[in-house]
Amino acid sequence: MIAVTVTGCGATAPTSTAPNSAASNSAASNSTTAEQTTTEVSAFERDRRAGVEDLLDRWATALRAADHDGIRDLIDPAASPQFVDEQLARADALTAVDFDSFSYAIVDSPEIPVPPPIAAGVSATDLWAPDIRLDYAIAGSDAAPAALPVAPVVTRHGDRWYLLSDSALDDYGRRTHPAPWDFGPVVVERVPAPGSDGEVSTIIGHADRQAEIDALAAQLTTAVPAVTDMWGTDWAQRAVVFVASTPEEFDGLVSGGDGSTDASLAAATITDPITPGTAPTGQRIVFGPRAADEFTDRSRATVLRHELTHVAARSATGEGAPLWLLEGFADYTAYRGRGFDFAEIAPTLRGVVREHGAPTVLPNDAAFGAGGTAAALAYESAWSVADYVAQRYSEASLLDLYRSLARGPLDPAVFDATLERLFGTTARGFVADWGARVAAEAAIGN
Repeated sequence: MIAVTVTGCGATAPTSTAPNSAASNSAASNSTTAEQTTTEVSAFERDRRAGVEDLLDRWATALRAADHDGIRDLIDPAASPQFVDEQLARADALTAVDFDSFSYAIVDSPEIPVPPPIAAGVSATDLWAPDIRLDYAIAGSDAAPAALPVAPVVTRHGDRWYLLSDSALDDYGRRTHPAPWDFGPVVVERVPAPGSDGEVSTIIGHADRQAEIDALAAQLTTAVPAVTDMWGTDWAQRAVVFVASTPEEFDGLVSGGDGSTDASLAAATITDPITPGTAPTGQRIVFGPRAADEFTDRSRATVLRHELTHVAARSATGEGAPLWLLEGFADYTAYRGRGFDFAEIAPTLRGVVREHGAPTVLPNDAAFGAGGTAAALAYESAWSVADYVAQRYSEASLLDLYRSLARGPLDPAVFDATLERLFGTTARGFVADWGARVAAEAAIGN
C-alpha cells in the first residue's frame, strides 16, 4: 500500500481586524490610492509573517531542547491546559530522537478564517490560522527532510505572537499530522545500512512494542539486502520504520488522524507528495498494532520486505499506477528465494481457481481495498502475475515491466506496446497465458 500525505486548504479572505480597519479608514478619508492600500496590506502581512516565523523558530528550538519554561512562554494564556501538557510531553519524547534538522515553515496558501467558536473568548489583537509545515530529518536515515502538515492557531498580543492550539481546526478540514513522539515517550533503534558509513535505518515506537521493534531491527539486516538484490542499488538502502501501539496512532501516522486508515492493515508505506524529477522524501513504513499480535517471524519478514520494496521503487512509481503491478511486484520481492510454494502464497486464489477456473482479467484497483476475501484474492493474483513474468521470461523482464508501466495510470495502447516489446504478445494473450499458468499451479497437490 502506498499512502501519499497531501495538504490542502480553502480559499477565503483574511480575518485579522488590522488590515480591514486600515481599508475602512482609507475609504472614509478617500485619500488612499489602491496602490497605497496594497502597500499597507503588504506591510501588515510582512510584519505578521515575520512575527509568526520568529514564533515558529522559538517553538522548534524549545521543543528540541525540552525547555519547559521556554515552551510555556510561547503559549497563549487562553490555551487549554491539555495543549500545554501536550507540548511539554512532545518535547520530552523528542529527546530520544537524533535529528539532523527540525524546523517549522509557513506554507504559502490561501488563508482560512479562524472559526468564530475558536476566536470567541480570546482577547488578542490578531488571530491567524497559518498553513504550517514541520520539516524534520532523522540523522543517518533521511537524505532530505520529511514534511508534515501542522495546523496551529496563533494569537498576537502587542508585538508578540503566541500559540493557541494545534488541533482546533480538526473539524474544519485542516489537521496537524502527528508523528510517533506525539503519542508518548518513544524508543529508538538504529540499524546500520549495508556497506555504509554512518547511514542507518531507524525504528521508532513505544516501550510496549519493544519486542516488535527488536524483531524488526534484526530482520532489517537481511531484508534491505534482499530488496536491493531484486531492485538494484538505486535507492537509499535504508528506511525509517514507525511502530504504532494503538489503532488511533496507526491512523494518525498513516492518514493524519482523519479516520480513513484501514485498521485491518498490518503495515503501510507513506511518503510526501512527489515532485517529478526529485527524489522521494518522507518515506515511512508504519506497522499497525495488530502486527505484534499476529506476526510470526516469517510473516513479519514478508511484510517488511514488501513495504521496503515500495520504498525502493517509489522514485519509479507514479500516482495512479495499476495496483496489480505495484503490489504484485512488492509481494514477488517479499517472497522471493524464501522457499514458499504456490499453495502457501496464494491459498485464496488456488481455491477460487479450482472451483471456478482460471482468471480471465487482471485484478482491479478497488479490490485491493475491499478487505476480506476480495482483497486476499487481489493481492494473491497480483503476486501470481509477477511470478508468471519472472518464471516464464526473467526477473529482468519483470523489472522492465515495472519501470515501463508504473509511472502512472495504465494506458491500454502503452500496455499493448510494452507487452509486444518485452514478450511479443498482446494484453489478451498475456492474460490468457498467465491464467493458464495459474490454473496449472492451482491443480498441483491435494
